[in-house]
Amino acid sequence: MADAGFSLGIALLLPAAGAVAVSFVRSGAAARALTLVLMGVVLLLVLQAFAAFDGTPAGWVWAQWPALGLSLAFALDGTNVYLVLLTALLFPAALAASWPAAASTRRLYLSSLLALQAGLLGTFLAQDLLVFFVLWEAVLLPMLLLVLVFGGPERRRAALGFFLYTMAGSVLFLAAVIVLGVQAHGALGRWAFDYATLSQLRLSPGTQLFVFAAIALACAVKSPLVPFHGWLPLAYREAPAPVTALMAGVMSKMGAYGFIRLALPLAPDAAAAHGPVLMALAAAGIVYGAVAALRQTDLKTMVAYASASHMGTIVLGAFSFQATGLHGALLQSLSHGVVVAGLFLVLGLVEQRSGAPVEGLARRAPRLAVVTMLFVLGSLALPLTSGFAAEFLVLLGAFTRGWAAWPGNGLPLAAALVAALGVVLGASYMLRFARALLFGRTDGAPLPDLNRREAVALLPLLAVVLAVGLWPAPWMARAEAAVASLATPVRAQLAVVVPAAGATR
Repeated sequence: MADAGFSLGIALLLPAAGAVAVSFVRSGAAARALTLVLMGVVLLLVLQAFAAFDGTPAGWVWAQWPALGLSLAFALDGTNVYLVLLTALLFPAALAASWPAAASTRRLYLSSLLALQAGLLGTFLAQDLLVFFVLWEAVLLPMLLLVLVFGGPERRRAALGFFLYTMAGSVLFLAAVIVLGVQAHGALGRWAFDYATLSQLRLSPGTQLFVFAAIALACAVKSPLVPFHGWLPLAYREAPAPVTALMAGVMSKMGAYGFIRLALPLAPDAAAAHGPVLMALAAAGIVYGAVAALRQTDLKTMVAYASASHMGTIVLGAFSFQATGLHGALLQSLSHGVVVAGLFLVLGLVEQRSGAPVEGLARRAPRLAVVTMLFVLGSLALPLTSGFAAEFLVLLGAFTRGWAAWPGNGLPLAAALVAALGVVLGASYMLRFARALLFGRTDGAPLPDLNRREAVALLPLLAVVLAVGLWPAPWMARAEAAVASLATPVRAQLAVVVPAAGATR
């Protein structure tokens, strides 16, 4: 696993160094080619590490400052293995799909993409909470530039809303980081921010509640989870299609990852006590996003609300505290990432051809229509796709949790039942999306069909959708140990809470 750690170290450095190097390349076309090469190398290195990963964390430490309790420590483990792969996969796909766009030769655009990729990889791989927080915030800058400089007519309002929502959540997150550092200093006589140490602290109930609430709020905004989604529709609509694909496909997963990686292990008692509330919020978000998607006429906004609905599924699985639900949440992070990114990239390809969304792709561009329909089927959670494997596990975990808590606490079971309704609503809005885009009026001019470059960008995403759907076991095996370690401390608390709540049965 040392080789995997070395590969990931290079993969983390390359886009960071490339973000600086690209800004000095005079030719826009050369800068674009260099950016794609760097992203391709990162993908190859991550694929090598992913193939070698057997569930044992592969880590490395670049530097340590014991006096500050700070360490530049990074590792690939079961909680981030899917997200690291997702990040490496989506960036070259987004750039290749938007190759003819004018922005793709702008050095600021390319540098921002590379900086964003480096920040996301660092956030997922970080093993130190303070480093995690710094990278969590650093990701905001390149995304703001991409929306503010290259977005649509209302890009300024979209960027401002995104910035204010994110910063509001981050204020309490920073307070939680400081509180945990102070608690570590009081218990150990030294500062410490590494996950392993922080997860062993014995926090008072009040401190746990504050840490849990602060982290949950920051993650709910980033995901986003209803009712903290106010920035989402405008930002997704106004950002360029490749940027929206990255925002929905991988950046939103920072919030889901924060719930799983931080909220559960750092505040297990508070998570167990307030998990039903998060399950209820997630279920409400699933249904709200689905209903809002049904009401949209703009296809990009429809997919944006559909994305919010699917993010609720991830949170529902995480707070079921069941191994099946946690496996489903992790798989849904990967599945939703490739599916929603694929849908936004398809919309971007259509706009490149016509300047606006069109209808009747089934006759005007049949190969593009087939690819689009496969992404739609993945979003529908059709059996043999990744969406089915992930959502089935999430709902199984949610119903298992709900039945265990019933009748003492009916909220988890109610949340599971409401979330199941979201599956039906999801079929309604995605089939409506497919009907409008593929089978609408066909009297328009012929469109160029999917070309080789676009196929190379999109087919790897479809390969993940089918591979996870057909053979989920090898993917799940990589997260087995991490899921067990996440569920154990919370389940220990539930062993006390649930029987007491259900003692009247």
